[in-house]
Amino acid sequence: MTTNRFDLPADLDAPERNRLMRFTCGVQTAQHQANRALDLAQEGQWLLALEFLNVCSRTVDSLKRVAREVPQQEAQS
Repeated sequence: MTTNRFDLPADLDAPERNRLMRFTCGVQTAQHQANRALDLAQEGQWLLALEFLNVCSRTVDSLKRVAREVPQQEAQS
């Protein structure tokens, strides 16, 4: 199995690197879920496609929470 690795900026501190990694992995997960929903819809399996879209929606909601997190440096300023 191959992974889509990317280079994180070296100047990020550990919490911000972790936040960026969580966000990136979440985006990839949502893309996979949406693609699976499309595959199922093309096969005529609409109820399963709907379930994958529901899961994708929850993943996107989680991504919104990650994006709204205030980095510690900004909170201390």
